[in-house]
Amino acid sequence: MLLFPSTLELFGQPLKNATRTQLRDALKKAGVQQKRENDLYWVDEYNPGDVLEGASGLSVGYVSATNRFAFAEYTFSTFMDTGLVGKVIKMVSNKYGPPSSEQGDMGLGPVNAHWNLPQGMRIEVKRGWPDTTTYLDYKDISAYQQMSAEIDKQKNAAEKQQQQSQNQAF
Repeated sequence: MLLFPSTLELFGQPLKNATRTQLRDALKKAGVQQKRENDLYWVDEYNPGDVLEGASGLSVGYVSATNRFAFAEYTFSTFMDTGLVGKVIKMVSNKYGPPSSEQGDMGLGPVNAHWNLPQGMRIEVKRGWPDTTTYLDYKDISAYQQMSAEIDKQKNAAEKQQQQSQNQAF
């Protein structure tokens, strides 16, 4: 009988409640090249090509108020490789077991598979269409919602400020 991990980790670092500092340290130890690590942004950007074959990008997002992990997204860029999404799903299945749900046709159209894990964590493999770029997401569902709310709040405040400055023009 196969035993699958019950804790979602990235480079040996458990993701639930992980801090920005903990994840940055884990990524550095793993040899992941940084593109941008900046506390003024919700998302740090990396080049994971040396540590995960086929991956062209890695984004790691945090809740600004707590500096806790919200999501990580690997990008697998490809041109017309409809089989790539299936390869990524198989890679995740080998580690975490079969997906909780899977939708779409591997040969044509959008595909989505996700794994619901303990502690409100989720893995998702997705591909849109006609672009065959595939994404592998790790999410802390509640922290991701917090981060999204922070982003929306800032966006709304910026729009309101722009509206007020525009109102002075007429």
